[in-house]
Amino acid sequence: MISSLFSPINIGNRELKNRVIAAPPSSLLAEPDGSASPSLLEYYQNLAETGVCMLVVESASISDEAISWPKQLSVATPGMVNGLSRLVEKVRKQGALPIIQLFHGGVNALTSLDQTVYGPSALKHQKISARIVEMTREKIQQTVNDYASAAINAWNAGFSGIEIQAAEGSLIQQFLSPIFNKRQDDYAIARNEGILLLQQIIAAVKKATPDLLLSLKLSLKDLVPGGRSLSSCLKTAKMLKSDGVDIFHLTEGLSVGNPLLLHPALDRMAPDAPFSEDTQIFRYETGCLTVLSGKINTPEVANSRIKKGVADFVALGRTLNREPSWLRISRNLDSATPWQKCLRCQICKAASECCPDRQGVNRWLL
Repeated sequence: MISSLFSPINIGNRELKNRVIAAPPSSLLAEPDGSASPSLLEYYQNLAETGVCMLVVESASISDEAISWPKQLSVATPGMVNGLSRLVEKVRKQGALPIIQLFHGGVNALTSLDQTVYGPSALKHQKISARIVEMTREKIQQTVNDYASAAINAWNAGFSGIEIQAAEGSLIQQFLSPIFNKRQDDYAIARNEGILLLQQIIAAVKKATPDLLLSLKLSLKDLVPGGRSLSSCLKTAKMLKSDGVDIFHLTEGLSVGNPLLLHPALDRMAPDAPFSEDTQIFRYETGCLTVLSGKINTPEVANSRIKKGVADFVALGRTLNREPSWLRISRNLDSATPWQKCLRCQICKAASECCPDRQGVNRWLL
């Protein structure tokens, strides 16, 4: 049977009602300390009401060192659990599976008081003004422990799953990329594509929260000269297949400087769903459950990719921010109906301010 956008699907013992996942960019609505604000809770309730099968809550920092922009959501301490549990309750009431993404900015983190950030190697990059300090083995182990602690906090808040962010300029992507990883030890690119840190994090998260669904956000390519290639990503995924990853959420590109900025591969001039071909290759080569993301504007594009077996799910971020009624309209949409596409702003402020395409009306906070 050919699957479609509204076909149910099982992940383990969980049945998901369709193939559409909400995976929004940062809402910029968290409190200054990273806790869930009333506006953030309302935003996620409304986002769950759109009818998606799963909701991946925006990148949450796992520690103070991991924070990469002001008002970033945090899952670093038990003190965050109360607010996050209210968020989970609002999402679950709407029939969506609540997942939270764990994030560490690495060299893209906000600078410390001594103007340093931590990365795989000590090097200079034109887009990083801070001094990059190479992570010691002790620092790496502490970071692995931070991921496990953050996963426990997420479990205590009631989340059904964890998504480990290994793309979007995160620390893990930096360890996987020849651009930032110049190490010569067990974490080197020459040693199994630099996968050791990611394997240690997955193992720690699985041990801490064995019952939670585990998603991995992975970049298929760095899309920069000398960066990571699709073949390297495929090798990585095949090694991870037996490590407990339930689903691979795929994207492309390496963000440097500000992880909130839209990658040029997804701007308004880019074609629809530009990562489709590579995602289909990944799905065929690995046999894993996959999520296609990146500039999926219309239901026609989404449905065609599901029917063609490009991926098992599609993830909507900016698209759903611009049009919260996307799924409802999709069910009854005539193929000739004109569809207004997302403007692809560099930083999406639809949740915190308003979508510039909506004449100053913040549709989420009405």
